[in-house]
Amino acid sequence: MRSNLRPTNGLALAALLVLACSCASKEPRLTGYPPTADLKVEAKPELSVEAVASGSDNALALHDDEVEAWGERGWETVARICRWSVTNGASLPFRCPKPPPDS
Repeated sequence: MRSNLRPTNGLALAALLVLACSCASKEPRLTGYPPTADLKVEAKPELSVEAVASGSDNALALHDDEVEAWGERGWETVARICRWSVTNGASLPFRCPKPPPDS
């Protein structure tokens, strides 16, 4: 039995099916972005020339404390972005750190 569809109609139908299938993605689509504050890069604290020249143990210890706090803030930011990603549909092969008790 012969089909009444012309070849061009069949091709148009096939093209529509391909387009429909290619548009349907199983990947999550983000509808927003992480908080702006979490995307801002904070410069690493630098040891001043004066602190090095003075050789003050107190100045060096203060700088070490500043670098330590800077690093902790950075990893807290990574943890927040991780939790934000999971909230927005990302499936990660690891677990995000829990927020600190005071937040």
